[in-house]
Formats: sequence, C-alpha cells, structure tokens
Amino acid sequence: MHFLPRIESLRGVAALTVVAYHVRVEFSGAPIAGPDAAAFYVLRCLSNGIGAVVGFFVISGFVLARSLEANPDPVRYFRSRIFRLFPAAVVVVALLAALYQCFGIFVGQTNFNPINVLLNMLMIRTDLNSVMWSLKVECFATPLILFSAWLAKRDGASWLWVAIFVLFALSFWGPYCYALGEPSSLAPLYAFIVGVLAHHYGPSFDIRPSVATAAVILSVAMFCYCGIFDRPALILMLECVSASVLVVLTAYFPLAVLKPLDFGMVRFYGKISYSFYLLHLLGILLANRLVSLSGLSLAELPVSVGAVTMTALSILVTTPAAYLAWRHVEIPCINFGRKKKLWNLAAQAHRSGEIG
Repeated sequence: MHFLPRIESLRGVAALTVVAYHVRVEFSGAPIAGPDAAAFYVLRCLSNGIGAVVGFFVISGFVLARSLEANPDPVRYFRSRIFRLFPAAVVVVALLAALYQCFGIFVGQTNFNPINVLLNMLMIRTDLNSVMWSLKVECFATPLILFSAWLAKRDGASWLWVAIFVLFALSFWGPYCYALGEPSSLAPLYAFIVGVLAHHYGPSFDIRPSVATAAVILSVAMFCYCGIFDRPALILMLECVSASVLVVLTAYFPLAVLKPLDFGMVRFYGKISYSFYLLHLLGILLANRLVSLSGLSLAELPVSVGAVTMTALSILVTTPAAYLAWRHVEIPCINFGRKKKLWNLAAQAHRSGEIG
C-alpha cells in the first residue's frame, strides 16, 4: 500500500484542467471563426473540466480503497476524511467571507450571513464557492466507499458491479441527480465505486507495455472527445471509464508515455491540488481584475489565445495561495488527524470521565 506519486500527479493535472475549463467557458460567447475557431475547439477538448471532476471521484475511490485495505478501521477512516476535507474548505469559505466584507469580492452568491457561511463551511450548501459541489458529493460518498471496500473484500466485486449498474441507471433520472440540491450532482456517484474496483482488479492486470501505452492514448483521446459535449449520463460514463483506465495504468504500469507525471512541477500541483481546486475561482477573478487594472485588452487577441493567456495567469495567481493553504492548513490538519496516540488518549480520558 505504498504511496503512488503518479496518482497524485494525476490530481494535479485534473485541477489544472478544471481551471482551463472555467476560463474557457468565460470566452465561449465571443465571436470566432477560421483558424481561431479550430484552435478554440482543440482547447475545448483539452479543458474537459467536468471529466476532470469525474476523474477526481475515481481517484478518491481508488486511493481510499487502498487505504482501507492497509487499515480497515472505520473510525480512523472517517476521522481522516474529516481532517482531509473540512479544514481547507472552512478556511477558504472564511477567506471569501472576509474578502466580501472588506472589499466586496465574491465568486458565488453574496449571502454571507453567519448561518449561510456556517452551512457552506460544513458543505451543506455550496453557493459561496460553487466548485465545492463536488466536495459535497464526496462527503456523501464517504460511507459508500467504506461499504464498497468492505463488500469487495468480503464477497468480491460482483455486488459492486450491481451497485454501479443501479447508480448508472439512476443517473438518467433528474430527481436523483439533484437530490443534494443544485449544482451538486449525484449522476457520477458510481465513479467512486469504479475507483474501488480499479484497486480491486488493478494489480491483476497483465498486458504488454505496448498495449498499455495504446490504452493510455485511447483513454486520453476519449477523455478529450467527451469535452466537446454537454453532460448526459452516457458522456459521464465514458469519462468514468477513461479515468479508471488511466488510474489503473498509472498506478501499476511504469509506462514511458506517463513520464510527464514524474516532472517536479506536475508533482507540485498534485500536492496542492485540493487547495488549488478550492481557490481557483478566486484566482480567475483576481486574474481578470489584474488584466483590467493593467489596461490590457484580451479582446484584441484571438479568442483561443486570450483563453490560454487568462488560464496561465489564473494558475499563476492561484498557486501561491494554494501552496500556503496546503502547507499551513492541509498538512497540519492531516497530520493531526493521523495522531493515533493522541486520539487514544482522548478516548481514554472520555471513558475515565464516564467511569468517574
């Protein structure tokens, strides 16, 4: 159950893809023709942000299944999830509330009354930072992953396939998809179980490196192709298949085609990917304001060039804040959640108090 750095790098690539997606959406309404239209079409394929979120879900199921195999204690599992997901989210929501109160800056709705801020911190609502819809789904999926990993270990994968089929069928039904409230969508919920299956079956894959390389290329091509569509259930399923193949091949095959995932910069964005994802809408907003204050006009550039330029600037603006949040919020809280001795002492003190 050793650490898989390339899987972490995949998270970084997915986070950068989401930034490119949100910037590209801002440029989608501009008039465009000729070579610029072709370049923007390619950009749309490469910036499949919704597919990247589906990839996050598959990776979460895969990584957590590995963690549960190493240590199946459910108390440890839920404690780790709480200290992994909530501290950075709480800090980012508090930052957004402070920025709104002091400077009028906001990236979502402007209902910053204390109750709504608290509900956003708890991920019950996500209107102050809309990208947190996926974290709300991940919280909802936390017990599902635990149950799936337990079921796979006890009875094999048969029941997991049944669960995937049922959840996929439900993804065509609107009331189910938005049962948590819009914009949170349960449509790709089965991706977490697919991630558990990727862990369950992945080590048994035995294919030639040439076949594995071809599978990586085809999976990336399918992922990009899905980026040109809206999000019907079938497209989400194809994105999930693409992500699961990439996760398995990245985890268990040392392929040369995946060598870019070993680059230091890619690894860096993998480490800070969670905070980066939480902060990137604010980074895009600030990048837009910097462009306005500088007097530059991206409208004078081809649309595709303007989108790429704004994406690069948004990444540059978001990175320092994401690094600080990772270094000073994520890491200390994750380490605190892992201090088994501390939690055992707390439990003993609690029991002693009950006995007293």
